[in-house]
Amino acid sequence: MILSELVDLYDRLSADDEFASRLPRMGMSTQNIVFYVVLTPEGKLFDVQDARVAETLPPKKKGGTPVQKLVPRKMIVPGSAHPSGSAPTPRFLWDQPAYLFGYSEKGGKDDAKAREKLFPAYRDYHREILEKYGIADGGFRAVVRFLESWDPGAVPDDLKKKIASFGPGFGLFRIQGAAGFVYEAPEVVAAWRNENAEQSAARFDQLGDCLVTGKKNVPIVPVIDTKVKLQTKTPGGCAIVSFNDSAYESYGKSQTLNAPISEEAGFKACNALNMLLDDERFHVKVGGTTVVFWTGRKTQTESLLGLLFGGGFAESATDETLAEKLRVLWQIVGRAGDPDLSEIGDDVSTPFYMLGIEPNAARIIVRFWHESTLGDLILKLRRHHEDMAIAKTYENDPEHLPLWQIVRQTARDADGVPPLLAGALLRSVIEGLPYPASLYQLVLNRIHVSHRDANGKYRVGGKVSYAQAAVVKGYLKRNKQKGEIEMSLDVSNKAPAYLLGRLFATLEKTQGEAQGDLNAGVGDKYYSSASATPKVVFPTLLDLFRKHLKKLSGDKKGLAVVREKLVGEILDGIDAAAGFPASLSLEDRGVFALGYYHQMRSFFAKKDGGEQDR
Repeated sequence: MILSELVDLYDRLSADDEFASRLPRMGMSTQNIVFYVVLTPEGKLFDVQDARVAETLPPKKKGGTPVQKLVPRKMIVPGSAHPSGSAPTPRFLWDQPAYLFGYSEKGGKDDAKAREKLFPAYRDYHREILEKYGIADGGFRAVVRFLESWDPGAVPDDLKKKIASFGPGFGLFRIQGAAGFVYEAPEVVAAWRNENAEQSAARFDQLGDCLVTGKKNVPIVPVIDTKVKLQTKTPGGCAIVSFNDSAYESYGKSQTLNAPISEEAGFKACNALNMLLDDERFHVKVGGTTVVFWTGRKTQTESLLGLLFGGGFAESATDETLAEKLRVLWQIVGRAGDPDLSEIGDDVSTPFYMLGIEPNAARIIVRFWHESTLGDLILKLRRHHEDMAIAKTYENDPEHLPLWQIVRQTARDADGVPPLLAGALLRSVIEGLPYPASLYQLVLNRIHVSHRDANGKYRVGGKVSYAQAAVVKGYLKRNKQKGEIEMSLDVSNKAPAYLLGRLFATLEKTQGEAQGDLNAGVGDKYYSSASATPKVVFPTLLDLFRKHLKKLSGDKKGLAVVREKLVGEILDGIDAAAGFPASLSLEDRGVFALGYYHQMRSFFAKKDGGEQDR
């Protein structure tokens, strides 16, 4: 099903002027080109030029300066990436420096192999094609003359330095003073089509029924040449379908012949997926999972999904038209009733697809696959954002938390996020399932260990962040059927755990007001134990509170009265006979965190343009 939908997507994109020029046709592939080998018409080396393009990267920190970086130029060239194996596999009029010059900057055995095997194979390959098809094109003949005259054992030092400076990638040939590249000449294009068809016939000599397209008696590929261009250590990308162990094979069929896929279907599916991976509108990275999405036909919503799921970079978008469409889409998500996308020209019945993938050695891992409609997607997003909606800590906090920011609450850094969590969370959101229990548990763990700002400084009220509180609220509401949980302080909520969270926040705030800046405060030292074993900790905290209250009375008598009154009101809600609970369950620890967060936000809430402190 996944491959079938990707094949349909390829057919749609290839007929769309916006994508047609970037989508490879059969016998071609998109590769990272980092340099041009410029030859004279006589076949002498004129120059090796940098082909990379400048890309502006967003600042690492808010308010920072964007950084410009040179990245490979993506170009559609003849053939595909190098297949696996150690035998020389020269590419047509483009390749690595080891093939083009017989030089490898790795040195040692790699350089010897490049000089003695790879370059000779590259030279002989192009000479054979010249003789086979009788190509008269001057540019192609210049390439062959260059290869025949080049000495791989005498590569100049300045050329070695250039190759090292370009970084990993490929080079291709062009002729001095000529427009375009050698492989684009009409006679060369015709020769390559014939050569590619002949190579395919030789490699794919087995005919059968394609499981993807249903076509009968078509060439079935043992290996899909086109690779998926995920970020991976595997050169050339990952396979989308592969069998590399006899334990997975049956009926004497090896490799991909276990799952009969035609050359055309494999080519189209992989290139459609690569197009999604190459366009930020159609994919986001959530933890270690790359999520791609598209619709059954071209829609406005499809072009907004990257902003919808990715969140952050929407705020820096300079396209006002795009920003306005996104605002309208969010309004549709938040509007009650049946979804209606007619405002942006879309139909809610349009099919919607989402695929979560990760690289793993030589093949991709499919984390999840989802099919629905745009209308269903809007309803599921609406429920998700209603479940997680909570009062913001700062005015510039995002109204709708992006998924990557949610999963980042589970670990110290992105590398610590559990690899399966992102996929599980996405499934919860787009299928309306309960949130992963591990998400809730890990966020509570992070709340217990974190209480300091980005500079490592203790901050009153910093124990539970906006995103963490949103996750806790969403989990309790959706998974534990807690009913309607208020976005902000709910003084009518008499749940013991909620009251204890409010009480702890009040005690911490009072200490901060009495003693000012601290290296470590009540929140730092006692939060974890207070939310786990209240009966043991709160008597000590109340003793400290009385001392802080006495100190505060000397400077701010009115504020001291307000704090004492608030603590009394909260304590009145706790059963005096039962006293403080001996322990709190995992669920109640989340309720404690919400009480703490709500009470702290009420202390810092703004009223009539100023800060209200009550």
